[in-house]
Amino acid sequence: MKRHVSSLTIAWVAFFGLVTLAAAQGGNTPAPKISQDEQNLAQKINAAPDPAAKLKAAADLLKKHPKTSIRGQVADEMAIQIAAVTDPTQKLALAQQFQTTFSDPADEETVVPIVIDALADANQVDQAFAKGFDFLTRHPESLRVLVELLSIGTEQAKKQNAKFLDQSIRYGTQAIAMAEADKKPANYTPAAWQDFKTRTVPSMYQSLGLLHMMKGATAEAKAQYTKASQVTPSDPFNFVMLGAIVNEEYQSAAKTYQGMASGPEKDAQLKKVQDLLDIVIDAYAHAVGAAEGNAALAQIRQQYLQDLEKYYKYRHKGSTEGMQQLIDKYKTAPKP
Repeated sequence: MKRHVSSLTIAWVAFFGLVTLAAAQGGNTPAPKISQDEQNLAQKINAAPDPAAKLKAAADLLKKHPKTSIRGQVADEMAIQIAAVTDPTQKLALAQQFQTTFSDPADEETVVPIVIDALADANQVDQAFAKGFDFLTRHPESLRVLVELLSIGTEQAKKQNAKFLDQSIRYGTQAIAMAEADKKPANYTPAAWQDFKTRTVPSMYQSLGLLHMMKGATAEAKAQYTKASQVTPSDPFNFVMLGAIVNEEYQSAAKTYQGMASGPEKDAQLKKVQDLLDIVIDAYAHAVGAAEGNAALAQIRQQYLQDLEKYYKYRHKGSTEGMQQLIDKYKTAPKP
Protein backbone atom coordinates (compact mmCIF):
# COMPACT_ATOMS: atom_id res chain seq x y z
CA MET A 1 0.00 0.00 0.00
CA LYS A 2 1.24 3.43 -0.88
CA ARG A 3 1.94 5.56 2.17
CA HIS A 4 -1.05 7.87 2.51
CA VAL A 5 -1.19 11.52 3.45
CA SER A 6 -4.42 13.41 2.85
CA SER A 7 -3.71 16.01 0.15
CA LEU A 8 -5.49 19.35 -0.08
CA THR A 9 -3.07 20.93 -2.53
CA ILE A 10 -5.81 22.02 -4.91
CA ALA A 11 -7.66 23.86 -2.15
CA TRP A 12 -4.39 25.49 -1.06
CA VAL A 13 -3.50 26.67 -4.55
CA ALA A 14 -7.05 27.89 -5.10
CA PHE A 15 -6.85 29.84 -1.86
CA PHE A 16 -3.69 31.67 -2.76
CA GLY A 17 -5.07 32.32 -6.23
CA LEU A 18 -8.12 33.92 -4.62
CA VAL A 19 -6.02 36.02 -2.27
CA THR A 20 -3.86 37.32 -5.10
CA LEU A 21 -6.78 37.93 -7.41
CA ALA A 22 -8.78 39.66 -4.70
CA ALA A 23 -5.90 42.02 -4.03
CA ALA A 24 -5.59 42.79 -7.75
CA GLN A 25 -9.32 43.36 -8.25
CA GLY A 26 -9.96 45.33 -5.09
CA GLY A 27 -11.72 42.46 -3.34
CA ASN A 28 -14.37 41.69 -5.99
CA THR A 29 -13.51 37.97 -6.00
CA PRO A 30 -14.92 36.01 -3.03
CA ALA A 31 -11.94 35.20 -0.82
CA PRO A 32 -11.34 34.23 2.79
CA LYS A 33 -12.09 37.14 5.08
CA ILE A 34 -8.61 37.98 6.31
CA SER A 35 -6.76 41.20 6.90
CA GLN A 36 -4.17 42.67 4.57
CA ASP A 37 -1.45 41.69 7.03
CA GLU A 38 -2.68 38.07 6.99
CA GLN A 39 -2.65 38.15 3.19
CA ASN A 40 0.91 39.42 3.17
CA LEU A 41 2.07 36.77 5.65
CA ALA A 42 0.25 34.05 3.68
CA GLN A 43 2.03 35.13 0.53
CA LYS A 44 5.34 34.81 2.38
CA ILE A 45 4.49 31.17 3.12
CA ASN A 46 3.69 30.61 -0.53
CA ALA A 47 6.93 32.27 -1.68
CA ALA A 48 9.21 30.51 0.82
CA PRO A 49 11.72 28.28 -1.01
CA ASP A 50 11.60 25.10 1.09
CA PRO A 51 9.52 23.35 3.80
CA ALA A 52 11.65 24.73 6.65
CA ALA A 53 11.22 28.29 5.42
CA LYS A 54 7.50 27.76 4.80
CA LEU A 55 7.07 26.42 8.32
CA LYS A 56 8.88 29.44 9.78
CA ALA A 57 6.66 31.75 7.77
CA ALA A 58 3.60 29.84 8.97
CA ALA A 59 4.78 30.26 12.56
CA ASP A 60 5.09 33.98 11.98
CA LEU A 61 1.51 34.11 10.69
CA LEU A 62 0.13 32.20 13.68
CA LYS A 63 2.14 34.22 16.16
CA LYS A 64 0.56 37.44 14.92
CA HIS A 65 -2.86 35.97 14.05
CA PRO A 66 -3.43 32.80 16.13
CA LYS A 67 -7.15 32.75 15.30
CA THR A 68 -6.77 33.33 11.55
CA SER A 69 -9.51 31.75 9.48
CA ILE A 70 -6.93 30.15 7.18
CA ARG A 71 -5.21 28.23 9.98
CA GLY A 72 -6.53 24.89 8.75
CA GLN A 73 -5.45 25.53 5.15
CA VAL A 74 -1.99 26.54 6.28
CA ALA A 75 -1.71 23.39 8.41
CA ASP A 76 -2.77 21.25 5.45
CA GLU A 77 -0.13 22.83 3.23
CA MET A 78 2.57 22.31 5.86
CA ALA A 79 1.52 18.67 6.13
CA ILE A 80 1.90 18.23 2.37
CA GLN A 81 5.28 19.94 2.34
CA ILE A 82 6.68 17.89 5.23
CA ALA A 83 5.31 14.63 3.88
CA ALA A 84 7.30 15.19 0.69
CA VAL A 85 10.64 15.51 2.51
CA THR A 86 12.80 12.46 1.77
CA ASP A 87 15.53 12.83 4.39
CA PRO A 88 14.24 11.00 7.53
CA THR A 89 16.13 13.17 10.03
CA GLN A 90 15.01 16.42 8.45
CA LYS A 91 11.47 15.13 8.07
CA LEU A 92 11.22 14.19 11.75
CA ALA A 93 12.66 17.54 12.86
CA LEU A 94 10.16 19.41 10.69
CA ALA A 95 7.29 17.23 11.91
CA GLN A 96 8.17 17.93 15.54
CA GLN A 97 8.43 21.65 14.81
CA PHE A 98 5.10 21.40 12.98
CA GLN A 99 3.58 19.84 16.10
CA THR A 100 4.90 22.72 18.23
CA THR A 101 3.68 25.39 15.83
CA PHE A 102 0.21 23.90 15.35
CA SER A 103 -0.47 22.92 18.96
CA ASP A 104 -4.19 23.59 19.26
CA PRO A 105 -6.39 20.49 19.77
CA ALA A 106 -8.13 21.31 16.50
CA ASP A 107 -4.81 20.91 14.67
CA GLU A 108 -4.15 17.36 15.88
CA GLU A 109 -6.01 15.61 13.07
CA THR A 110 -3.64 17.19 10.56
CA VAL A 111 -0.48 17.13 12.67
CA VAL A 112 -0.51 13.62 14.15
CA PRO A 113 -0.44 11.64 10.86
CA ILE A 114 2.60 13.64 9.74
CA VAL A 115 4.42 13.04 13.03
CA ILE A 116 3.60 9.32 12.84
CA ASP A 117 4.83 9.17 9.26
CA ALA A 118 8.07 10.98 10.16
CA LEU A 119 8.71 8.69 13.15
CA ALA A 120 8.28 5.65 10.94
CA ASP A 121 10.61 7.04 8.27
CA ALA A 122 13.18 7.68 11.00
CA ASN A 123 12.89 3.99 11.97
CA GLN A 124 11.16 4.84 15.24
CA VAL A 125 8.24 2.53 14.53
CA ASP A 126 7.40 1.74 18.15
CA GLN A 127 7.09 5.45 18.84
CA ALA A 128 4.93 5.89 15.72
CA PHE A 129 2.46 3.25 16.86
CA ALA A 130 2.50 4.60 20.43
CA LYS A 131 1.71 8.08 19.11
CA GLY A 132 -1.09 6.70 16.97
CA PHE A 133 -2.52 4.60 19.79
CA ASP A 134 -2.58 7.59 22.13
CA PHE A 135 -4.40 9.71 19.56
CA LEU A 136 -6.89 6.97 18.68
CA THR A 137 -7.86 6.49 22.33
CA ARG A 138 -9.21 10.04 22.13
CA HIS A 139 -10.27 10.05 18.47
CA PRO A 140 -11.08 6.41 17.58
CA GLU A 141 -12.50 7.28 14.15
CA SER A 142 -9.57 9.33 12.87
CA LEU A 143 -9.39 7.90 9.38
CA ARG A 144 -6.09 9.58 8.53
CA VAL A 145 -4.35 8.03 11.54
CA LEU A 146 -5.93 4.61 11.00
CA VAL A 147 -4.77 4.54 7.38
CA GLU A 148 -1.29 5.83 8.23
CA LEU A 149 -0.76 3.08 10.83
CA LEU A 150 -2.03 0.44 8.41
CA SER A 151 0.46 1.71 5.83
CA ILE A 152 3.36 1.66 8.28
CA GLY A 153 2.43 -1.81 9.51
CA THR A 154 2.30 -3.06 5.93
CA GLU A 155 5.76 -1.67 5.20
CA GLN A 156 7.07 -3.42 8.29
CA ALA A 157 5.43 -6.68 7.20
CA LYS A 158 7.20 -6.43 3.85
CA LYS A 159 10.44 -6.23 5.84
CA GLN A 160 9.44 -9.45 7.64
CA ASN A 161 8.74 -7.58 10.87
CA ALA A 162 5.59 -9.15 12.30
CA LYS A 163 5.54 -7.13 15.53
CA PHE A 164 2.76 -4.82 14.40
CA LEU A 165 0.56 -7.30 12.55
CA ASP A 166 -2.34 -7.40 15.01
CA GLN A 167 -2.46 -3.65 15.50
CA SER A 168 -2.24 -2.95 11.79
CA ILE A 169 -5.00 -5.44 10.98
CA ARG A 170 -7.22 -3.92 13.65
CA TYR A 171 -6.68 -0.37 12.44
CA GLY A 172 -7.05 -1.33 8.78
CA THR A 173 -10.22 -3.29 9.42
CA GLN A 174 -11.72 -0.31 11.24
CA ALA A 175 -10.82 2.07 8.40
CA ILE A 176 -12.27 -0.30 5.79
CA ALA A 177 -15.48 -0.63 7.81
CA MET A 178 -15.87 3.16 7.79
CA ALA A 179 -15.40 3.25 4.01
CA GLU A 180 -17.76 0.35 3.35
CA ALA A 181 -20.40 1.99 5.54
CA ASP A 182 -19.84 5.27 3.64
CA LYS A 183 -19.04 6.95 6.97
CA LYS A 184 -17.46 10.12 5.65
CA PRO A 185 -15.39 12.04 8.22
CA ALA A 186 -16.42 15.65 8.69
CA ASN A 187 -13.05 16.93 7.47
CA TYR A 188 -13.40 15.23 4.06
CA THR A 189 -15.14 16.99 1.22
CA PRO A 190 -17.46 14.79 -0.89
CA ALA A 191 -14.87 14.83 -3.70
CA ALA A 192 -12.02 13.86 -1.37
CA TRP A 193 -14.14 11.09 0.14
CA GLN A 194 -14.97 9.67 -3.28
CA ASP A 195 -11.30 9.82 -4.25
CA PHE A 196 -10.40 8.02 -1.02
CA LYS A 197 -12.87 5.22 -1.71
CA THR A 198 -11.76 4.90 -5.32
CA ARG A 199 -7.99 5.12 -4.94
CA THR A 200 -7.05 4.31 -1.34
CA VAL A 201 -9.53 1.63 -0.30
CA PRO A 202 -8.35 -0.93 -2.93
CA SER A 203 -4.78 -0.67 -1.66
CA MET A 204 -6.07 -1.07 1.90
CA TYR A 205 -7.67 -4.37 0.91
CA GLN A 206 -4.28 -5.41 -0.51
CA SER A 207 -2.51 -4.39 2.68
CA LEU A 208 -4.90 -6.37 4.83
CA GLY A 209 -4.45 -9.33 2.49
CA LEU A 210 -0.69 -9.23 2.98
CA LEU A 211 -0.97 -8.83 6.76
CA HIS A 212 -3.35 -11.78 7.04
CA MET A 213 -1.05 -13.89 4.88
CA MET A 214 1.91 -13.13 7.13
CA LYS A 215 -0.22 -14.22 10.06
CA GLY A 216 -1.08 -17.48 8.32
CA ALA A 217 -4.76 -16.57 8.00
CA THR A 218 -5.12 -17.52 4.33
CA ALA A 219 -8.92 -17.49 4.30
CA GLU A 220 -8.96 -13.88 5.49
CA ALA A 221 -6.17 -12.97 3.05
CA LYS A 222 -8.11 -14.52 0.19
CA ALA A 223 -11.22 -12.55 1.16
CA GLN A 224 -9.29 -9.26 1.15
CA TYR A 225 -7.58 -9.90 -2.18
CA THR A 226 -10.93 -10.92 -3.63
CA LYS A 227 -12.42 -7.58 -2.56
CA ALA A 228 -9.43 -5.76 -4.03
CA SER A 229 -9.83 -7.62 -7.32
CA GLN A 230 -13.50 -6.71 -7.49
CA VAL A 231 -12.96 -2.98 -7.07
CA THR A 232 -9.80 -2.81 -9.24
CA PRO A 233 -9.98 -5.67 -11.77
CA SER A 234 -7.25 -4.01 -13.84
CA ASP A 235 -4.63 -4.50 -11.11
CA PRO A 236 -2.72 -7.71 -11.87
CA PHE A 237 -1.23 -7.93 -8.38
CA ASN A 238 -4.59 -8.93 -6.88
CA PHE A 239 -4.81 -11.92 -9.21
CA VAL A 240 -1.18 -12.87 -8.67
CA MET A 241 -1.91 -13.16 -4.97
CA LEU A 242 -5.27 -14.86 -5.43
CA GLY A 243 -3.70 -17.32 -7.84
CA ALA A 244 -0.94 -18.11 -5.34
CA ILE A 245 -3.41 -18.67 -2.49
CA VAL A 246 -5.78 -20.86 -4.51
CA ASN A 247 -2.86 -22.76 -6.02
CA GLU A 248 -1.83 -23.82 -2.51
CA GLU A 249 -5.40 -24.98 -1.90
CA TYR A 250 -5.28 -26.90 -5.16
CA GLN A 251 -1.96 -28.55 -4.34
CA SER A 252 -3.23 -29.59 -0.92
CA ALA A 253 -6.51 -30.92 -2.32
CA ALA A 254 -4.66 -32.84 -5.06
CA LYS A 255 -2.38 -34.47 -2.50
CA THR A 256 -5.41 -35.53 -0.46
CA TYR A 257 -7.03 -36.94 -3.59
CA GLN A 258 -3.98 -39.01 -4.45
CA GLY A 259 -4.08 -40.71 -1.06
CA MET A 260 -7.78 -41.63 -1.16
CA ALA A 261 -9.25 -45.02 -1.97
CA SER A 262 -11.50 -45.31 -5.01
CA GLY A 263 -15.15 -44.51 -4.45
CA PRO A 264 -17.69 -41.69 -4.29
CA GLU A 265 -15.62 -39.65 -1.84
CA LYS A 266 -12.61 -39.71 -4.11
CA ASP A 267 -14.80 -38.74 -7.07
CA ALA A 268 -16.11 -35.76 -5.09
CA GLN A 269 -12.58 -34.81 -4.16
CA LEU A 270 -11.56 -34.94 -7.82
CA LYS A 271 -14.34 -32.48 -8.63
CA LYS A 272 -13.04 -30.17 -5.90
CA VAL A 273 -9.50 -30.41 -7.26
CA GLN A 274 -10.63 -29.61 -10.79
CA ASP A 275 -12.74 -26.66 -9.63
CA LEU A 276 -9.81 -25.22 -7.70
CA LEU A 277 -7.52 -25.64 -10.69
CA ASP A 278 -10.01 -23.83 -12.90
CA ILE A 279 -9.99 -20.92 -10.45
CA VAL A 280 -6.18 -20.89 -10.53
CA ILE A 281 -6.21 -20.89 -14.33
CA ASP A 282 -8.63 -17.97 -14.44
CA ALA A 283 -6.62 -15.99 -11.87
CA TYR A 284 -3.36 -16.62 -13.75
CA ALA A 285 -4.97 -15.62 -17.05
CA HIS A 286 -6.30 -12.46 -15.44
CA ALA A 287 -2.86 -11.61 -14.01
CA VAL A 288 -1.13 -12.28 -17.33
CA GLY A 289 -3.67 -10.27 -19.31
CA ALA A 290 -3.74 -7.29 -16.95
CA ALA A 291 0.07 -7.22 -16.68
CA GLU A 292 0.68 -7.02 -20.42
CA GLY A 293 2.75 -3.96 -21.24
CA ASN A 294 3.79 -3.44 -17.62
CA ALA A 295 7.59 -3.49 -17.71
CA ALA A 296 7.87 -3.82 -13.92
CA LEU A 297 5.85 -7.05 -14.04
CA ALA A 298 7.42 -8.52 -17.18
CA GLN A 299 9.37 -11.24 -15.37
CA ILE A 300 6.55 -12.38 -13.12
CA ARG A 301 4.14 -12.25 -16.08
CA GLN A 302 6.38 -14.63 -18.02
CA GLN A 303 6.51 -17.05 -15.09
CA TYR A 304 2.76 -16.97 -14.66
CA LEU A 305 2.30 -17.45 -18.40
CA GLN A 306 4.36 -20.64 -18.24
CA ASP A 307 2.41 -21.93 -15.24
CA LEU A 308 -0.86 -20.98 -16.91
CA GLU A 309 0.05 -22.94 -20.04
CA LYS A 310 0.96 -26.00 -17.99
CA TYR A 311 -2.29 -25.97 -16.02
CA TYR A 312 -4.40 -25.08 -19.04
CA LYS A 313 -3.01 -27.99 -21.03
CA TYR A 314 -3.67 -30.33 -18.11
CA ARG A 315 -7.35 -29.32 -18.06
CA HIS A 316 -7.74 -29.31 -21.86
CA LYS A 317 -6.17 -32.60 -22.93
CA GLY A 318 -2.82 -31.11 -23.83
CA SER A 319 -4.25 -28.27 -25.91
CA THR A 320 -3.86 -24.51 -25.50
CA GLU A 321 -6.80 -23.75 -27.74
CA GLY A 322 -8.79 -20.91 -26.19
CA MET A 323 -6.04 -19.91 -23.75
CA GLN A 324 -5.06 -16.75 -25.61
CA GLN A 325 -8.69 -15.71 -25.86
CA LEU A 326 -8.98 -16.13 -22.10
CA ILE A 327 -5.92 -13.91 -21.57
CA ASP A 328 -7.21 -11.32 -24.05
CA LYS A 329 -10.44 -11.05 -22.10
CA TYR A 330 -8.50 -9.64 -19.16
CA LYS A 331 -6.20 -7.22 -20.96
CA THR A 332 -6.51 -3.65 -19.82
CA ALA A 333 -7.99 -1.48 -22.53
CA PRO A 334 -5.50 1.17 -23.71
CA LYS A 335 -6.27 4.71 -22.63
CA PRO A 336 -7.46 6.98 -25.47
